[in-house]
Amino acid sequence: MTRRRREIRIVVDRYTQVCLTAIAVLLTVLIVGLWADFVPSARSARAADDATAAEQTKQLIEAQNKTTAAVDKVADLLRSGEVKVQVMKRPARPEE
Repeated sequence: MTRRRREIRIVVDRYTQVCLTAIAVLLTVLIVGLWADFVPSARSARAADDATAAEQTKQLIEAQNKTTAAVDKVADLLRSGEVKVQVMKRPARPEE
């Protein structure tokens, strides 16, 4: 028994070509993006950024602690009565 080969023709219109091209481009972008995540230099750069951010956070916390300590000292002085605050009216400014 001999098999006869059938010829199948598929006609792809312009819309289908555009859709398939868009899908191919998006898949390429996805693959490149995923590949870039696994590049060691990208990882080390991200880790360096994280270390820098952590250091900046530590510095901010230290500065906040210093500010809090200074405000506490002023509040203690005011509570002790060694320092008194007197509110006065501001003198009127001479007209220019």
